[in-house]
Amino acid sequence: MRIRPAKDSDYPILRRIASQSGLPYPDPSSPQMEAVYVILDEKSRIVMAVGAERIVQLYLWVGWVHSPAAKMEAIKMLQRSAMRCDLQQKGYSEVNAFIPPELAEKFGRRLERTFGWVKNWASWVLKL
Repeated sequence: MRIRPAKDSDYPILRRIASQSGLPYPDPSSPQMEAVYVILDEKSRIVMAVGAERIVQLYLWVGWVHSPAAKMEAIKMLQRSAMRCDLQQKGYSEVNAFIPPELAEKFGRRLERTFGWVKNWASWVLKL
């Protein structure tokens, strides 16, 4: 087996693999993909691939806010802010919030119920 960067001619194969899996893979030719590498077998057939997609991770800094209602109003303002349009213009279609476990259950429910967020997959990190 050997590894190499993906070529344009590989993308239809990767799309077929994604379609057959039933999982929601991104388009490997998307400008949001930083790198795509394929593993080839001894007959130069793609057997596996990995892609690095740019994602947006949101951070929320919260200082002193005089009431829970004011805090919710501030979060609503942030969600409707120009940052949303700015990110869309840069080609992003979603943002992610990785919430610390001690806040995840309560704040995650609030994001879902009040702001329309959807719980995503669990996340792991590999330090480079």
